[in-house]
Order: sequence, then C-alpha cells, then structure tokens
Amino acid sequence: MEERIMDEDELRGIKKRRDGEPDDESAAGDEAEIEYEITEDAALEGADGEYDEDLVGLTPTQLKEELERREKLREEAHAEALRYRAEGEAAVQREAYDEATGCFEQSLSIEYDEEVEALYWWARTRGMTSSDVLFERETAREFAEASKPSKKLVLDAFGEELHNARAVLLEEAEPLREQVRAGQEARRAPFIANRNYYRLRFAICAVLTVLFAVGIGVSASFLLRTQSSLPTILMIVFGALTLVAVCFFLYFSRKLIVASRLCRANEKLASTEEGERLEQLEDALACLNDVLGTAEEAQDEGDTN
Repeated sequence: MEERIMDEDELRGIKKRRDGEPDDESAAGDEAEIEYEITEDAALEGADGEYDEDLVGLTPTQLKEELERREKLREEAHAEALRYRAEGEAAVQREAYDEATGCFEQSLSIEYDEEVEALYWWARTRGMTSSDVLFERETAREFAEASKPSKKLVLDAFGEELHNARAVLLEEAEPLREQVRAGQEARRAPFIANRNYYRLRFAICAVLTVLFAVGIGVSASFLLRTQSSLPTILMIVFGALTLVAVCFFLYFSRKLIVASRLCRANEKLASTEEGERLEQLEDALACLNDVLGTAEEAQDEGDTN
C-alpha cells in the first residue's frame, strides 16, 4: 500500500471533518492564531513601514503590556514638553529670555513642535529685537537647520537689517582681501628662503655631529691596540668637534623652528592686524550666508505656496 506524507493543513482538515463535524477547538485556535498574527503585524509595523525588532517574539500579553508602557511614556513625555513650554511662555512674558530659551530647548529635546521652535527663536532674538545671536557661528548653523516657519519669522523681523549688514561687510571685505593676500604673497618667498637656509645648516650640523661621534668611538677602539698616544689625541679632537657641532646643531634647530613658525603664521589671517579684521569679516559673512540663504529659500517657497 502506497504511503503518502500529509502536511499539517491536511491533518487539520481531516480533524475538522471527523465524524462529519468540524472541530470547534481547532477552529477557535485557528481564528485566534490568525487574529494574533494580524494584531502582531500591525503592532510591529511602525509609522515608517519598518518593523520594531524589540517587539518580535513577544506573546500577545507581553505585546499589549509593552505597547501600553510605550504609550504611557509618550504621554508622560508630551506632558513634560508642555510643562517646559508653559514655563518658557511665562518667562517670555517676564522678558526673561535666557530662561525662556532654556525651557523651549528642553521642550524641543523631548518632543519636536514647530510652534515651540518658533518660540525658541523668538526668545533667542529677545522678542525679535536683537539679531546679535545670528552672528554667532554655531547659532547660524543651528538656524540653517530650523523649520521654514521659524526661518520666515526671523527673516520678516531682521531680513532688511541683515541684508544691509551683509552689503556693508562685503564692501569692507573685498579690498581687504586683496590687501591681505598681497601681503601674504610678498612675505611668503622670503620666509620660505629663510626656512630653507636654516634647514640646510641644521642638516649639515646633524650629520657632522654624528660623524664626529663615530670618530670618537673609532679612536677609542684603538686605545688598547696600540701604545701610541694618537688615539687619545684623536678622541680629544673629535670630542671637541662634536661639542662644537652640537652647539651649532642646537642653534640652527632653534632658528629652523622660528622660521617654520613664521611660514605657518603667514598663511593664517590672524597673523596681522588686517588679517585679523578680515577673519572677523569672513566669519560674520559666513553667518549671514547661512541665515539669509536658508531664510530666503523658506520665504520664496512660502510666497509660491
């Protein structure tokens, strides 16, 4: 008699149709299994369509408890964010802008909200009365990542002022750039020549120091091989030459260090008074480009919509 291996579905079907009646317990189990699979898939799948691996393998009871725990944490975080927002708004009413900035920052770190972010920039600019904070490099970078409503809010208040400031800075920076670059070019060749001068002498002194030291060692090796006083005389001579070479080595090494520092300093803007001023202007322009560039894009898109 030919034997056939039956799969689980066939066995379940036979069990259901036994004596012409379906197995109630089996049917109920199948329905529960299907329901659990649907519930589990819905719970594991997040808003972005990806599965939460931390929930995989949990029983229905464990899954329910975990989801309830997470929902409770979200509610607590939301309540805490609202509390910080309320404290920040109260601080704004008292014109305690530094305190308000801290409160809004705490609220945003817990839960992002565009309105809170707008309030945050309101506090940072002291009620839209001071744009000084926008000239700080880190703040300008932070503002570049802000939401479009926040950018538009700041631009509406300071757009014209910042545009005028950028025009003034550009007018001062352009001729200063040429002046600083010309000065760097004029100093670069003499500084490099000076560094090469001391580098060559430093290398020569280093080689001579090594050679004279070797001469001392070679002369010393002949002390026990001969009765002549020549090895002793050579040791004294090479010792004196080594001492002189070491002195020149130290002298030229110091000069080489100074010459190398001059070459490096010449490439830095802050090495001269004009260069230091240009560096300040460039930093301010970089801040304005971050602020105005991103804010103008946000305003243009807002006008288009």
